[in-house]
Amino acid sequence: MALSRGIRNNNPGNLIITSIAWLGKIPIPQNTDKKFEQFSSMELGIRAMFKDLINDINKGKNTVRKLINEYAPPSENNTAQYIKDVCQSIGVQPDQQITSINQSFLLKLGKAVIKKENGTDSKHVTDTQIIRALSLLGNVSTENLKVDLKTKVLKYAIPIILVFYSVFTITL
Repeated sequence: MALSRGIRNNNPGNLIITSIAWLGKIPIPQNTDKKFEQFSSMELGIRAMFKDLINDINKGKNTVRKLINEYAPPSENNTAQYIKDVCQSIGVQPDQQITSINQSFLLKLGKAVIKKENGTDSKHVTDTQIIRALSLLGNVSTENLKVDLKTKVLKYAIPIILVFYSVFTITL
């Protein structure tokens, strides 16, 4: 049985072909899908999905209802169910305003969108791939939207390393 289109295309967000020069995008002449973008790796496809979602939030689609209506319009999707499922997955109300986002929020949002777009084949996208994609985003904060992609692991890594270094140095 064939994998879902989004997984086959390394585009688990099912971004439609546009003129946007996404990082890792398969050029349109080489794209074998002809409707949806294809990417050279899963992480770059996930990165593009996040760039698109963050851009929409920044443009004022700053509730799950507004965001999903833009991302998965009713003309192509069961948008009401999509909104309900995403809200349940990320723990917010449909009209709750999104003013700042962090890695944890984006991980939940990404997983929810990937699951809606790919069904059971979403299991082929790992948290590690999503986190790697987030690390490829760079600084995407704007005047209107604060995006904090620092992980708690990094926050505590330097103090832990210093403690081990101190203990190791003292014991020599």
